[in-house]
Amino acid sequence: MAYRFLLQVPEGLVETANIAVDQAGDAQVLVSRASHGLGIDDPYFDLTVAAHTLRVIGTLFDWYESLPAPRPLVSIVLHGGQRHALEETGRANMVALIRRDQPWVERSIPHIGEHEPPTQTAGYSFGPGAPDEIVVVSRGGVASPEAVVAAVVVEEEAVGPRIRAINYVQIQVNNLQKAEQFYQEFFGMELLGRVRRGPDGQLVPLPADYSWSQAVQTGELADTTFLANGPLTLAVQNVGLANLLDRGALEMLSVGVDARAFTALKGEVLMRPLTVLRSGVASFVFRDPFNVNWEIAVVGSVPLIPV
Repeated sequence: MAYRFLLQVPEGLVETANIAVDQAGDAQVLVSRASHGLGIDDPYFDLTVAAHTLRVIGTLFDWYESLPAPRPLVSIVLHGGQRHALEETGRANMVALIRRDQPWVERSIPHIGEHEPPTQTAGYSFGPGAPDEIVVVSRGGVASPEAVVAAVVVEEEAVGPRIRAINYVQIQVNNLQKAEQFYQEFFGMELLGRVRRGPDGQLVPLPADYSWSQAVQTGELADTTFLANGPLTLAVQNVGLANLLDRGALEMLSVGVDARAFTALKGEVLMRPLTVLRSGVASFVFRDPFNVNWEIAVVGSVPLIPV
């Protein structure tokens, strides 16, 4: 699994930007195409970068800082769609932003945000369970004994582990190839990668140029495909045609969208047609071709926690 992001550079810097990516040793430019993110007539290019580590961020900043002043606008566009200019974002912050944007790559949630600037003051909301005073803790310096004691007390009062992010949601399908096509077309999901289970039971990453027709001939078929759109990542697992998947352990997936996307998806459901289980003004539930129930709701219309 690799990190992926878009590097937006002026047309005249495409070649040297490619060299900067290659210098990382574990990164490469997969696709280079004219960018429409800054305007159709803007002479910029989008370079799709795949990297096994974030060492490439250092080589990109080294390259960018070597450019003569005034430096042009060079930005990184994350998987979630956020654009960050190199000139306005430091190296450490950029690493933290990418890790938070794609937590499924390392599967090491505690490392997310470790490159952010030190937080001097930890603030708390008011209400039941909130501490009576603010505890000052310094990551880079040495905290006072009083602050250390207070921090220990707060830590002891915390109940259970803190979940930082959702790695992915795994669903099972009978036909992985068709499922890939459906989720890419219907939800506009990006293909992150595929894996297969080897003879020893270990998951083996499949190459980026994986071909279903060739895999059928060699017998090295993918077992799981990772797809993502924004904060939602699906691990779509193939269980074969012989298994009946009338209804799995996953009851429903609920996703929030804006009003425009809500209308478009509802129309798409009716056009295909797909089975609508429940329909309202701001939310509806449908069953996809692989017996997964989806709730599509306008953001804010369905509370995450009952109140």
